[in-house]
Amino acid sequence: MLRSIVTFALVALLTTLASPAHAASDALLGQWVFDASRSTFDGAMPYRSGRYTFTRTAGGVQVLAEIVEANGQLLRFEYLDREDGSFVPVSGNPFYDSQSTAWVDSRTAVRTEQRQGQVTGTTTFSVCADGRSYSARASRRLPNGRLYTSVIFWNRAQTAPGSRRQ
Repeated sequence: MLRSIVTFALVALLTTLASPAHAASDALLGQWVFDASRSTFDGAMPYRSGRYTFTRTAGGVQVLAEIVEANGQLLRFEYLDREDGSFVPVSGNPFYDSQSTAWVDSRTAVRTEQRQGQVTGTTTFSVCADGRSYSARASRRLPNGRLYTSVIFWNRAQTAPGSRRQ
């Protein structure tokens, strides 16, 4: 009996410790589309269009961004967030080459961005309670040293009827 109680308590403790990280990061899973009507940019070019995709994998959350800037330049970057607070490499981003994401609560994450080992900025992701949109508030130094701030809104992409929503 005591063994069963101890086993149950251990399983409950491990579940409690393991679940919050995944539950928090799961708020961003799926595809998101840029909302130009609500977004603001200061110090850098606005976006013409954009799509973010967050996919859970065995190694963490795979993040893929495809953004077209106002001048038509395509920015396509990606990284695998291990969800343990460590910095991971980012490929294809001209503004930062590594990032670390920490979840503040179930709908708020802060990404710290680095270029050549130096912190260059942060982005705070805030997912709305209904899960249909999120804002990304960013402040960073561009490679030319200029400060860039933005508030970018993203809407959850519609899924096709009968498909499974992530």
